[in-house]
Amino acid sequence: MRLTDVARASLAELANDYVNWLMHLENVPWSVSSAEYLEVSRTTLDRPMYKDDVQHNSSTHILAQKHKFDKWLKSGDSVIVANCILILCNRLIMMLGKQIENQLATFRDEGGFTEALTAERIAAKAEKSIASGAPECPACGKPMIKRIARKGINSGKEFWSCSGYPECNGTRRI
Repeated sequence: MRLTDVARASLAELANDYVNWLMHLENVPWSVSSAEYLEVSRTTLDRPMYKDDVQHNSSTHILAQKHKFDKWLKSGDSVIVANCILILCNRLIMMLGKQIENQLATFRDEGGFTEALTAERIAAKAEKSIASGAPECPACGKPMIKRIARKGINSGKEFWSCSGYPECNGTRRI
């Protein structure tokens, strides 16, 4: 999510540079109701359909999509080129904003990378404990995991802890 936001912020900075450049030339960006703006913004992109040769097919697809904007991007008028790039930057900024919203929704539902790593580590410890003949939890019957106490009078000593922690707080001495 952070990297996506960095990309969004970088594009916003680039778009701002184009606005400043246009203003430096005593021009303003095209109005959203102008014919030029509407023509560029209504140019649709095709959905990518890559199956096996992803590098070749994606490159071919990207070039085909770029050529849809050649009318403006290859114009001899730098103001037209700048306006087209500005519209495309703003389009990408909106797309990245939607992607961030989707990433946030996924994070709410599934958690983040660190949580997934922790869950994976706990699952691996549980499998290792089961394979090594770990006792069952006296409270819930799930396999126990060897842990090391981090604080208290037993700090630094190993003990058995329920693999269902934090739902179950069952422990045993080793």
